[in-house]
This record gives sequence, structure tokens and C-alpha cells, in this order.
Amino acid sequence: MENRISIVYSTRKINPDYIKHLKNSCGLLNPDIIPTENNGEMSLGQVYNQGLAKAKYDIVVFCHDDITFVTDNWGRKLCKHFTRNPEYAILGVAGTNKLVSGMWWQERSSMHGIVNHSDGKHVWTSRFSADQGNKVLPMIVLDGVMFAVDKTKIKHQFDESFKGFHFYDLGFCFPNYLDGVKIGVFTDIRITHMSVGEVNDFWAENKAQFEEKYKDKIPCQL
Repeated sequence: MENRISIVYSTRKINPDYIKHLKNSCGLLNPDIIPTENNGEMSLGQVYNQGLAKAKYDIVVFCHDDITFVTDNWGRKLCKHFTRNPEYAILGVAGTNKLVSGMWWQERSSMHGIVNHSDGKHVWTSRFSADQGNKVLPMIVLDGVMFAVDKTKIKHQFDESFKGFHFYDLGFCFPNYLDGVKIGVFTDIRITHMSVGEVNDFWAENKAQFEEKYKDKIPCQL
């Protein structure tokens, strides 16, 4: 697989410095960067489906606009993961191998991944599992803060019935998983997320919608 990636993200206002960060940190020539200015007019699922359609390359990265990539040449590492693990179609930084509800992190012992967080003053590392080196481990769903897909191998696009900015990730990963698409987590690409992650009423509504939609499939365990 050639070392080419597309990067899709939603943002309130396009920041040239962030585009520069993505280009400089990924370690690849001419990444295809697709930002969408979005102040709530579209759900993340809608933005990501548009990005998927526009992406020039097979490997498409979806990320939040408030993350920084700590690992140099992360794009090269990502492409290597897909090349070395051709059975996988969706790879990310955090996920679970046991889904008991719409709150994917409910079973702490089933979580995998390593992610840095920052409140603007301090940075700390959330180690959901041990460092895997350069291995990929199978998961059921991934957290949407940063993940990538081989668009030639997925069977479902993003589910646009989930409104707003929640459950685009589970609503994408879980139907793909159920239809045999292989999903995995790596720990050798590190990001810092400038957020501690919060739930709200919109999240709760989407959680209820997700659980109703998949009530015959949850709980689910690898």
C-alpha cells in the first residue's frame, strides 16, 4: 500500500496552523487534508461521510480538531499498520473488546489504548492498557478522538441518524464489526487531546438511541 493518507476533520473555523501541524507531523508527502467548517449545521457523521467521499486516498484519518500528534512521522506508522495487518479496516488509539452498553468505557478492564489529555495547563497520560509496541489488537468499537479506515474494506459509512457530535464513532464501528470488518487498536501513535471528555443531554439521547438500535446485539464480547 502506498504511503498516502487523507485527513478529515470538523472545525468551527479553519486554522492554517493546525493544517501545518498535520502536514509536518505525519511524515508523508502531500497528505490530503479535508477540513470542514461546521458550527453545528451538520452532525459529525455527515461531515465524515462527505470527507470519505472527497478523500483522494484509501487510508482516511478522522480526528478531532483539538488533538496534537505527539509521535513524529505518525502517518508513516499508520500506513505500516495497515500494510502489516491487511485484515484490518479500522484502526485507532482507544477502544474496547467488550461492549456492554452505549458507554463504551463502562468495562474498564476491557479498554485498550494510551491517550494523553490536557486541560491547557497540565498534560497527563490515560493508560487504558499496556503498551503494545507495534502490534495491533482486535476491538469491537473505537473512540472517535482519532481513528483511521481503509475505505476499500469498510461495509458501512457513518450513520447519520445520530445527530450532533456523539455516537458517530460507535454508530460507525459497531455495524462494521457486526458485518465482519476487523477493527483494532495501536499504542505506538500518541496524541494529546485538549479535552477531558464530557457527557451531556445530547450524549444521553444518542446513547439511548444506540442501545435501542442494537438491543439484540449488546452485550458483545470478543
